[in-house]
Amino acid sequence: MNSKIGLVLLFISLTLTLIYGIDKLTSENPSNGALIRIGLSDTDSSTCKICEEGEMYYESGCKRCIQDGVVLTAHVSNERFYSVGWSNDNGMYYGDDNCDGIKKTKNIVANKDNTYYIEISKNNLLLETKFYEDENFSDLEESLSMQMCSNPTNLQYVRISNEDGKPSGSGGKLSGFVDDIQILQKIDNKMISTFSTSFDECTNNTCEDIWDLHNPDRIFVNTKTDSLSFSSEVSGTHDYVHLKLNEKLSNSWLMKFKFHIDELEEHPRGKGILKLDPDLRQILLGLPAIIFPFIGYGITRNMESKSFAVIMIIIGILILGGVLLSLYQDNSLVIDDKSDLTSTLNTNLSLGILAISVLIIILGIKRMKIFMKKEFSN
Repeated sequence: MNSKIGLVLLFISLTLTLIYGIDKLTSENPSNGALIRIGLSDTDSSTCKICEEGEMYYESGCKRCIQDGVVLTAHVSNERFYSVGWSNDNGMYYGDDNCDGIKKTKNIVANKDNTYYIEISKNNLLLETKFYEDENFSDLEESLSMQMCSNPTNLQYVRISNEDGKPSGSGGKLSGFVDDIQILQKIDNKMISTFSTSFDECTNNTCEDIWDLHNPDRIFVNTKTDSLSFSSEVSGTHDYVHLKLNEKLSNSWLMKFKFHIDELEEHPRGKGILKLDPDLRQILLGLPAIIFPFIGYGITRNMESKSFAVIMIIIGILILGGVLLSLYQDNSLVIDDKSDLTSTLNTNLSLGILAISVLIIILGIKRMKIFMKKEFSN
């Protein structure tokens, strides 16, 4: 009876291992998810040579280009929280040599059919971002405030981009539009309008060449909706538009715009064909697949079976191969919000499972030797 139970446990383990492997193999996702960045910079989108195709930072996107700037990001990963960042002679939202330049919302997240009226203001070193629910900018939903360590200067370009230079893959989707852009700056203690558009006057997708488009299929002036439409996916290209203001902004300015999300498909975050969360996949499939061989081995100690030993070895090899593949993926793909601690924990867990898979193989070989020894003696 014990021998039958042991074999059943091994077959269940083998089945779960195969299912786990299939789901894991179909779960490879690009490191970045779909996103849209909106802000101001001292550099236009076309002058960054290091992020062009074939250059060192192509896959990282134009955020790696050295620049001064302020940018708001909406994305389908990082639990979909909005983030605001600044830079001074550094990457897009990397702050400067002394300070981190990014801060996330605590409550509001990017969602389908969401509309926010967003206000970004800079008063010397104080950077504030406010999310309103009404076009009058009176119903405040959340605000962010940060004291910058240094001053982003010479801001003259309105930039909207998704910078998805990662190889094309399943990184979620994000589409919507930006409208009613207003920029004011403080001159002689008065807020003076510098730029405004509601896109009503535009007759083509560049608004008569006011906007410089890189990929008009992804980000463009939509004359049907009188707005700037965007559609972001991880497509292996850099998609952006920019507009040059008539003058560089002063140290105190205000930018307002309407931001709407039509469609949002979350980053799969390691989900495969079964659509299981990676942690749930480990519990439902991975954990039983590892435990059952040891239980089966324990209750069949006196069993002499070549098939039992072979199945044990196969299970161990499959788990071993899966762990090695997982380690390779983790080293190749780095999610933007994945902390060093999380990476270390995942690596340690993989190494632990690696040791367990080797032990399963050893036990299978040991059982095979016992069988072969008795076969030889007979």
